[in-house]
Amino acid sequence: MKNLKTKGLIILAAALLTVGMVACNSTTDPKETEAPTKAPEATVEVTDGATVEATEPQIDAPTEAPVVTEIPTEAPTEAPTEAPTEAPLKDQLGLEVNMSDLNPMMLPIFSGTESKNETVMFIDKGDVKSLLFPIKTIISVTSYDGQKTYEEGKDYVIEDGKLKVTENSTIPCITSSRYYNSNGSIINTVNPATGQMVPTFWGESQIKQWQVSVTYTHEDNWEGFTQNSQLDIYQNFIKKLQAGEDVTVFFYGDSITWGACSTFAEGVQPKQGPYAMLFVEALADLFDYTVKYINTGLVASMPCHTVPTTDYVAGTRGTITYVNTAIGGWNSNDGVANFDKFVKQQVEKYGCDLFVLAYGMNDGGMAARNTQNNMKKMANSMYEINPEVSVMFVSSMSPHNNSSWDFDSIKQQEALLIKQAESFREDGKICGVACVNSVSKAILEHKTFNDYSGNNINHPNDYFYRVYAQTLLQTVIGYENMN
Repeated sequence: MKNLKTKGLIILAAALLTVGMVACNSTTDPKETEAPTKAPEATVEVTDGATVEATEPQIDAPTEAPVVTEIPTEAPTEAPTEAPTEAPLKDQLGLEVNMSDLNPMMLPIFSGTESKNETVMFIDKGDVKSLLFPIKTIISVTSYDGQKTYEEGKDYVIEDGKLKVTENSTIPCITSSRYYNSNGSIINTVNPATGQMVPTFWGESQIKQWQVSVTYTHEDNWEGFTQNSQLDIYQNFIKKLQAGEDVTVFFYGDSITWGACSTFAEGVQPKQGPYAMLFVEALADLFDYTVKYINTGLVASMPCHTVPTTDYVAGTRGTITYVNTAIGGWNSNDGVANFDKFVKQQVEKYGCDLFVLAYGMNDGGMAARNTQNNMKKMANSMYEINPEVSVMFVSSMSPHNNSSWDFDSIKQQEALLIKQAESFREDGKICGVACVNSVSKAILEHKTFNDYSGNNINHPNDYFYRVYAQTLLQTVIGYENMN
């Protein structure tokens, strides 16, 4: 039994020594693997089934301590080498564009500390309205056309970061009695005083006579939806602009793409263009191009100015040919039915590098899936003409919310367009989405629809045409990619 006890102690000591050696070579935290100064109690089972307790095994110490120059507490490891980080796409492309070259009206409304010419509408004297951001200081409040300036303290005051029209203000107000009791109106909205749906004032461009334009400073940062940059999708188009190549941008859609209710279309001050014009002129500003506007004659019957008669010259590095065959009142079924005449024939004549396809507002009475299928058909027809073309779907702004025009199908279109664009990209085709619908819904959390509509139903005014154009510019380049 004495020999068994001695043998068991030797086995235990060897096991403890092995554990200590493994701990020193571990790459884990040395605090977790540090050998204890006192061996833990252990039980050793011997061959005859008896057990021997070993509390503090005695191991003869060497007569002379060994000389050790260095005892590492951890196994030496090579310094990790960081994987090279890929340069941002902007740097890979050598993209050098300056935001300062843009028209001030194309500076992003969701960043900075100054909002320019943001529109707002008062119903009655004494009304208080929110703007996109809480107001810090007012720079100016003018009539919609910019011809009259209103006075702070006399015509309006700032109240808790909002704009309040005074009782004796010279700012025009439509009054609730007129706004909510419009016999024969084609739109019904909820009268907040009664909670009932009632006929509500509308009119092509008429609503703007009660809108004022506000330029102000603010401190808050935008926390709502922001369109993501899709420079990675549209880099081939951007490379052409960088190289000074001539390009054609083609627009096809309904009245919003045509330009209804923009002051340019109406020929009145301040004569700001619709989003299609603002977008291509912004590209010209950034890349020092000239925009050549094409009058196809296909929309000559529309009762407004549709195309500038002179070129827009920001530089002479190249030419952007602008072709717009959008027609007011059309839905996506009309777009498919008229594609050959309104698009194919024009593309064969002028070419197409970027195809902006924007239907949806007039599709409210049909399933969102139908809109998706029609947009797919039109995009595929364009890919057949030019497989290398870049396509951009534009989801429609929200119509007057909480009204008889607030169709669920319009709200559902954007998600389906995103899926369709992803499917195209999986097939090697260039396609992205400018999510104007999401942008408009985010703005509706801060402003009322009549603040930025041109007809109080489904058309933008000049302010929201700028929002449209900025969303397209953010999509194809991204303001964050500008100097």
